[in-house]
Amino acid sequence: MDIDKIASLSSINIHDLNSKSRYKVTNHQMETLWKNIVHFSNDKLTGLHFGAAMQLAALNAVGQIIQTSSTVKEALQHAGTLLHLITDYYTMLIEEQSKTFSVSFIKNKGYEKFPCSMKHIGDFLVTFTLYEMRGLLLTNPEPIKIGIPSFHKDYKAEYEIIFNCRVSKSENYSINFKKEFLATPIITANYEIQTLLLNQIHQLQQPQKLKGSFSRRIFNYLITNSYLYAMSIEAVAGNFNMSVRTLQRKLKEEGISYLVIVEEVRKTLAIHYIENSSSSVKEIAAIIGYSEPSAFVRAFKKWTGITPSAYRT
Repeated sequence: MDIDKIASLSSINIHDLNSKSRYKVTNHQMETLWKNIVHFSNDKLTGLHFGAAMQLAALNAVGQIIQTSSTVKEALQHAGTLLHLITDYYTMLIEEQSKTFSVSFIKNKGYEKFPCSMKHIGDFLVTFTLYEMRGLLLTNPEPIKIGIPSFHKDYKAEYEIIFNCRVSKSENYSINFKKEFLATPIITANYEIQTLLLNQIHQLQQPQKLKGSFSRRIFNYLITNSYLYAMSIEAVAGNFNMSVRTLQRKLKEEGISYLVIVEEVRKTLAIHYIENSSSSVKEIAAIIGYSEPSAFVRAFKKWTGITPSAYRT
C-alpha cells in the first residue's frame, strides 16, 4: 500500500511523524487511518493480521521485559504496565482462576466514538499477546479460548485459523490459558536468537532457490514468523487473505510447493543460527520446528553433508 497516500488521506504528515519526537496523532486521525488501511488493503481483519505479523518488529519494545522477567507471569505483569505506550484505548488485566488464567483488554471509557480504531487495535493486542508469548518460550502454548467483542460468524474460520482454538463473542478482548503456564520460565537465550533474526532479516529475505514473486513472499513471511513454532499452511493462507487451495494453486503456477518453501526456510535459518548464535542444537531445533533434535540433525546433514556441531566447529 502507498504509505504516503494513506497518511495524507488521514491528515498525517509522514515527514513530521518521522522527524519530530513530539508529533501527535489525534484519535480522529487514528480512526481515519484505520479506515483507510482497511479500505486500501481490502482486509476487514487488518488488526488481526497486523498482530500476527508484528512480533519481530516489536522486539525492541519487549526486549527489556524478556531480560528482566524469569516467568511468563512476570513478563505479562511488566507488559501490562507498559500498555499505555501503545494505546490508551485499553487496560490490560491478568486474572487467575483455579485451573486457568486469562489476559483481558478492558475498554477505557471515552473512546467509543472511534469504533474502527477500537476494533483493530483490540484485534491487534490479543493476537500480538498470543504470538509474543509463543516467542518467549521453547513451547507452543495453545490458548483454551479467545473472546472478541467484534466477533462475527462470517469470520469465524479465519479467527480460528489464527488462534487455533475456540473463538466467541465477549464483552472484552480476552485470551485464556492453562494456569500452570504462568510459572513457565522464559528461555532468555531466545532473545539472542530473535534479535539475531531481526538484525539480519533483510539479508535472509533473498532466497536464491525461489524465482517466483509469490513464492518469495511466502518465504519471507515464514522467515519473519519462524521462531519457536511451525507455521501451518492454513495460518499462512489466512494471513494472505486467501484459501489454502488458492495459495497452493498460485505456488503450483510458479512450479513449487508449500513444503519445499518450508524446507528452504528451515535450511536458511538453521545455517544462520549455527553460524551466528551460541544457542544449543536442541534450542535451534525447537526454534525452527523440530520436536526431536535427532530429526533436525538428520535434516541438517542432508542440507550440508555434516552435523550441526561439525558445521559450527
